[in-house]
Amino acid sequence: MIVNVDGYKMVFFLENLLRDYTKLYAKKEDLSKSLLERMQEIASAGGEEELEDFETLLNYSHIGELVDFVKSKTFKQKKENSIDQVNITVLIKHRNNIMHSRSITPEEMEQITAICNKFIKSLDDNSFETKWNSFLANDINEFNIPRVCIEYPIGKNFDRLIGRNVELRDLKREVISPTPVSIVGHGGLGKTALVLQLMEDYVYSPDQPFEKIYFMSFKNSVFENGSIRRFEKAINNHTDLIYRLASFMDIEVKDKEFNEIEDLVWEEIFSTKSLLILDNLETEIVKSNLSEFTGIAQKFINHFTKPSRLIITSRYGLGDREAKLPLFQFDINKTKDLIKSYLSEQTLNEKNIKEDDWKWIQDYTSGNPGLIIAFCNTLKSTRKKLLDLRVEYDTKYTAESRELHDQLEEFLIFCFENTIESMTTESQTFLSILCYICSEANISEINEEFLTYLRDEVGLKRLGEQNMRSQILTNVGFLQPIPSSDRYYVNELFIEYLDGNYSSEVFNVFKLRDSEWYPRLEKLKDHINEIQFHEEVSLGKLLSELYLSIYKTKSDQKYLINAFFCEPTLAKLIKIYTTSNETELISHFMLLDKVQNQLKDKREKVKQERIISLMLRALLNVNRKILNRQINKLRQRDLFKYYEQLEKRIPILARGDIDVTIKISACNLLTNLKEYDKVDLFTNGEPKLTRQRFNSFVKRVGDLSGNNREACLIYINKCKDILKLYPSDINSSLRAQYKLYSSRYFKKENPVEALKLLDNYEQYFQSNNTQLFIFTLESLLIRMECLLKTDGEIERIKTYRDRFEKYCSSPQYNNIFKTKRDSIEQNFKVIKQDIARYKKTLVQ
Repeated sequence: MIVNVDGYKMVFFLENLLRDYTKLYAKKEDLSKSLLERMQEIASAGGEEELEDFETLLNYSHIGELVDFVKSKTFKQKKENSIDQVNITVLIKHRNNIMHSRSITPEEMEQITAICNKFIKSLDDNSFETKWNSFLANDINEFNIPRVCIEYPIGKNFDRLIGRNVELRDLKREVISPTPVSIVGHGGLGKTALVLQLMEDYVYSPDQPFEKIYFMSFKNSVFENGSIRRFEKAINNHTDLIYRLASFMDIEVKDKEFNEIEDLVWEEIFSTKSLLILDNLETEIVKSNLSEFTGIAQKFINHFTKPSRLIITSRYGLGDREAKLPLFQFDINKTKDLIKSYLSEQTLNEKNIKEDDWKWIQDYTSGNPGLIIAFCNTLKSTRKKLLDLRVEYDTKYTAESRELHDQLEEFLIFCFENTIESMTTESQTFLSILCYICSEANISEINEEFLTYLRDEVGLKRLGEQNMRSQILTNVGFLQPIPSSDRYYVNELFIEYLDGNYSSEVFNVFKLRDSEWYPRLEKLKDHINEIQFHEEVSLGKLLSELYLSIYKTKSDQKYLINAFFCEPTLAKLIKIYTTSNETELISHFMLLDKVQNQLKDKREKVKQERIISLMLRALLNVNRKILNRQINKLRQRDLFKYYEQLEKRIPILARGDIDVTIKISACNLLTNLKEYDKVDLFTNGEPKLTRQRFNSFVKRVGDLSGNNREACLIYINKCKDILKLYPSDINSSLRAQYKLYSSRYFKKENPVEALKLLDNYEQYFQSNNTQLFIFTLESLLIRMECLLKTDGEIERIKTYRDRFEKYCSSPQYNNIFKTKRDSIEQNFKVIKQDIARYKKTLVQ
């Protein structure tokens, strides 16, 4: 327990006074460049992002940095003081001691008091001296500092956490939430170091977010000096934990039942702002009742309105009861930073480390902080240059090379004991399969598609989807996410561990050889090696080739689509489109988004045109089916939206920089969709598209004949011009359409012109062409109507009537949609009545 806690209170209060003193008389611009960088470095290491704010930097600065600033020449120009005459070494020592709650002797207490009083006087500021005296006389008993209770056999062995700034910041954000947090990952990644740094930041924080911090460790081994050191655990189980907490809380346990003691412990935890840290919990959850510890997590969840928090460090976590913060290996830059923090500049120069050497170190350590530190100790113990160690490592002939091999083997055991054992047998099996394939087929990166391929195509679903999630593999440290990508690095140390038969208690690669999956894995391994025979291919291309192989055998389009997703190319997209019917092709429209860059690459124009052609053909066929009532889930306006998106995704279509045959298809579609302005853009000045231009003009004549006679006449004349200039380009079907639509325009005000247009119209009749058949029927109606208006010959009218009735009794008539037939029959009924009346007038 803490003795003379007032000594710690005095150091804390003095440090806070010094911060206020500094803020009162100075600003950031007064800091020297070196001191500013040091303060920013400390704040950054604490997870702080705002590194330009002076007050923030002061909050992260310790008494040593503050004193250095106050006694600087720049500061003394603002406020004179004699602080440089006070030796504060003792204060710094006791400030750091609070992390381990060390006792302060009466002699040390006297020393602290004397130095603090002298320090305050050296500030030469009466107001601060008054605050200090008031604190000693009236406030010290009420002044609170975080109480740290540590049950942990090893001290904090670093001055400043290296390479975990982001994780520390993330952890601080997670702790704000009432949900318990698990820091997960295999051994040697620095889980304990991270949480010790968090404790130190909280202890020294002016905000004092917690009143009490309990650090309870289940650790039973450490990796130091290249080997594992094992010891008796301070806490062995859940019962031990409760009794140790009760001891720190001064709870009397004599004559009390365990349940009563436990209730008192949790009552104390939740009645104060407490932070409970359970370190290395995997040593217990593997061997004891997991529900005891998930129950602890649940207590914190149930007390979410309380300010107390729970943090767990574990190689696996408790399951789904807590938020998980996985730690990963360092990249090469962080590895360099850690090594440079452990080795002196002189040692680094002696080793003559080149860029290739750094890469070798990264490969050897896999970026694991624990192994990096062990490697540093080896470097310190030898005078050899790093290049020599690299050469000797492969031979194992020298003491240093054997040491490196031995410490790697020891580290593997330290890393993964109590890690894989935490997983279900099914998850262990899946992990062994991954390790085997990655090792034997030389795969260093995987992604979700690769995991899906193994689950589906190697038949692993029986292992259970919940046991094969990438999150599980990430939590234990086998996978490390690659920033800004959907891929993961594979942990080579994990592969070495499972491939080395270090533990008989886990399902490893050796047991895999007797499993039902082994023959399929061998076949897959051989196939992958065959694909990579000439050169190492990307993960996407590898998966794509694997799916294409299945497609060639099964002809199932889903494998072709999977191959495309793994490695999107225009060639694969064309293959998908050519093997799809029109409705399937449209449903695959969004696949274009996967090849955006290729669709804009001028070198891929041939393939781009092929895709446009396939898509236009599909849209035309779908439009035909919409008109024929064969499709009712799509409308013509939907088809135009697809066309507009096609223009956005494939720029050559919007620019019109495409082959004329594709332009023809585009014009046909756009004319059918009544997007005539776009047709004009395509056809303007293009003689080969005269027919398409004429067709769009004719359709506009048909659209305008009943509602805008002025505009309609303009397009009639445009059609006449084309017929004069390019008569051979216009086929009989378009001529028939033009004459019929024009006759609609003329039949009311110029029936003679209408009759002239429809003279001998039967020449266009085709019994197997429904549209021309309808045109012929309509032409007969218009001719009868115009003859009646112009007092034409009754016999001619009767001839057209009889011919109309003959066509209506033919089988072809039944192919016309009912609504159209009803309209035709209604018009004919009216005309028959007009004919009857006309006959009466002739008799009279």
